[in-house]
Amino acid sequence: MATSDAPVTDVTDGAPGVTGVVKRRRMSSRRYMREIGWRHIVAVAATLFALYPILWIMSSSINTVDTLTTVKFIPSETTFENFTSLFEGCSWSLGVPPFSCESTTPFPSWLWNSVKIALIASVIQLAFSALAAYSFARLRWAGRRVGLISILLIQMFPQFLAFVAIFLLLDTLEETFGESVQLDLWMVAVALGLVAIALLAAVLRKDGEWTTQGRKRVFIFLGFAAAIALWALINPSYGVTAFPKIGLGTHTGLILVYLGGAIGVNTWLIKGFMDSIPTSLDEAAKVDGATEWDVFSKIVLPLTKPILIVIFILSFVGLYNEFILAAVLIQDVNEFTYSTGMALFVESEYTAKWGQMSAAAVMGTVPILVLFWSVQDRIVSGLQGAVKG
Repeated sequence: MATSDAPVTDVTDGAPGVTGVVKRRRMSSRRYMREIGWRHIVAVAATLFALYPILWIMSSSINTVDTLTTVKFIPSETTFENFTSLFEGCSWSLGVPPFSCESTTPFPSWLWNSVKIALIASVIQLAFSALAAYSFARLRWAGRRVGLISILLIQMFPQFLAFVAIFLLLDTLEETFGESVQLDLWMVAVALGLVAIALLAAVLRKDGEWTTQGRKRVFIFLGFAAAIALWALINPSYGVTAFPKIGLGTHTGLILVYLGGAIGVNTWLIKGFMDSIPTSLDEAAKVDGATEWDVFSKIVLPLTKPILIVIFILSFVGLYNEFILAAVLIQDVNEFTYSTGMALFVESEYTAKWGQMSAAAVMGTVPILVLFWSVQDRIVSGLQGAVKG
């Protein structure tokens, strides 16, 4: 009689109230490979395929051999000199960033520039996209459908097709906004203190009492004013840029170019998520006297937090690794981004520094990993909501 892999029930005797114990026979190797095993093999193969280049670059970063032709996967000798050499010529200093570098390859400055540009551009992109998505999802106005289709069609054209127009536009802006406006720290501290006093007067005049929310706002502005005043005492020569320089070779110009790159796609993603939120919430809030801004900021925006986090991560990673626009618009070595600065390590055939480039590649993944690990639990829920909408 042929054996079966199905579970077998064995009824035990003697013990009152015990009807039986289910025993499962061990699955045969042929059935395991046919139903489960092949999936494990594919998963392991895909994992090894993805990890292979990462392991190679990590091995090259600690290898004493500085070439790609003779390097081995398991190095015979290891060293961390490739990592320490990235920070040669750099020292700590008071300011933003809290270091200064005097080197032909100032890697910390490149890393700081990329994080700063990607962070500012991603936040502004997210704010504009959320406002536009709310307008398309919740408001009804003439040309709404045409606007949605136009945004989608414009995104079909690559941004670098407008290189000539972008170059000429930034060159024109440089003639008008060629100099930045600097303010002393004392002026900023005094301005924040006056804002705190104005808030205090407004709260007392409106409510007639010292509310918790009003007290919190006043204390926040007073805290910022005290911190900036303390910083002015420690570093009196430090200034704050009230209005940045705009033009070729500036981070502000590069950020302005980035702002028009992904707002259309982000708007569509956020709109899809907002469409899944019931409009009855908006109607109930408006019955209670809420304005459109109240509905957007206090109801819709908190509910779209998962997709906002996903879009922020995607925008940050994309801008952090962007190369073409940064290479064309930024020419000063100290103003290079992480991606454009990496090319300097291997710009010459005979002086290529493959070990330092590998170490810089490993160090460059740290901001991305920190960002991903901090919000990884929100990514799946955000994408599911966007697809559902």
